[in-house]
Amino acid sequence: MDNKPAQNIQDTFLNTVRKDKTPITIYLVSGVKLTGKIRSFDKYSVLLENNSQEQLIFKHAISTVVSSRSVLHGEHRPVGAVGHTVGQGALVGAASVSDL
Repeated sequence: MDNKPAQNIQDTFLNTVRKDKTPITIYLVSGVKLTGKIRSFDKYSVLLENNSQEQLIFKHAISTVVSSRSVLHGEHRPVGAVGHTVGQGALVGAASVSDL
């Protein structure tokens, strides 16, 4: 039995776009659209960098996170799913998928 804890979809997605420096768009529940690259993230927040400006975004304020390219593959992408949940009610992609 493997004692290594499984990494969740949220952490896998955010870590992949962070390492690859993939540009993303974050939509907040207020409707505000933010673009940039993930510099860092933790359980409660995401540090987004655009040009030389950094923005600390609390995950509870995130509605949707969109990447310009496919990020998750294999076991982390459910069959038939268009998007993936990232934060509290947050979604990666264009469909209303929620696993929280």
